[in-house]
Amino acid sequence: MKTLEQALSRIDLNLLVSLSVLIKEKNVSRAAEKLFLSQPAMSRILGRLRDLFDDPLFYRESNGLQPTAKTLELESQLDEILFSIDSLINSSTFSAELCEKAFRISTPPLMSKLLTAPLAKAIYDAAPKVTLEEYPSAIDPILLLKEGHVDFSIHIKDTVVSDEYHSEKIGQTYPVIYGSADHPLLQKKHITIDDCLEYAFVDLSLDIRSTGEYLNPLDVELRKQGKCRNVALKSGQLATLIESIKGTDRLIIGGHLLEKDSILDSSFKVIKTFDSKPYTVDLYLIEHRRTLTSSPHRWLKLMISESIKKGFQDE
Repeated sequence: MKTLEQALSRIDLNLLVSLSVLIKEKNVSRAAEKLFLSQPAMSRILGRLRDLFDDPLFYRESNGLQPTAKTLELESQLDEILFSIDSLINSSTFSAELCEKAFRISTPPLMSKLLTAPLAKAIYDAAPKVTLEEYPSAIDPILLLKEGHVDFSIHIKDTVVSDEYHSEKIGQTYPVIYGSADHPLLQKKHITIDDCLEYAFVDLSLDIRSTGEYLNPLDVELRKQGKCRNVALKSGQLATLIESIKGTDRLIIGGHLLEKDSILDSSFKVIKTFDSKPYTVDLYLIEHRRTLTSSPHRWLKLMISESIKKGFQDE
């Protein structure tokens, strides 16, 4: 009987790296480019992978390579294996100063500037060769993590339902209604939510590819009361929304940290805050379990946590 080492010695482990890239890119040419190979070389590697796993692995369709059931089964294990190998090799030698990794995170757009900008600066100071890519949060961050599109997701809901993912509470925020500095509501001594509902709102839209519906805590409570906001404009760009309400009676809901953002200049004021239960919102840092033992990811996780906690302390 062959030992594990003998069985694995006949396998080129670089094939697993190639398979991982093919799964992510779903295109032979793009996968070849990622690995600095020619397209014919990547095609030969795909042939070797098909022989190794005795499966077609992919079918060609007009929109690219589509994985077989076998490939989908392998995908759930592959990233974890590669991260474990990386951790095995680099765990004792990790140096932030020398790290050249590219990390990807997703953050709530309304908090992006105040959370990501300080993080990027802290990372540059400690690890100048590291690249950070930021993407807007999806309604459900699990798919982004599962498919490896992001390494971490900062999310306002704990969406983890299995031990395949790990979440950690890193802060708390609450909704605030903002409007123009000369908004008619500011003439009132006591502003109610019903007062606010008399005016139209603008709203931030999440990734159009997201499935499901996202309701902020204020909308959840309004729905319970049989009420809803009149949303006149939705956009994925915060700057567009802010510009659209200048000189108008329209309102926007944002987190309390938005008040510190320079995008809200002196022409804007807080109209009403909702800083108590049931409106408060917990912030979570979510990751796939495959990164739990990765030294670079543990370092980045600490940087994210410290940056966010400092941001909340400075408010």
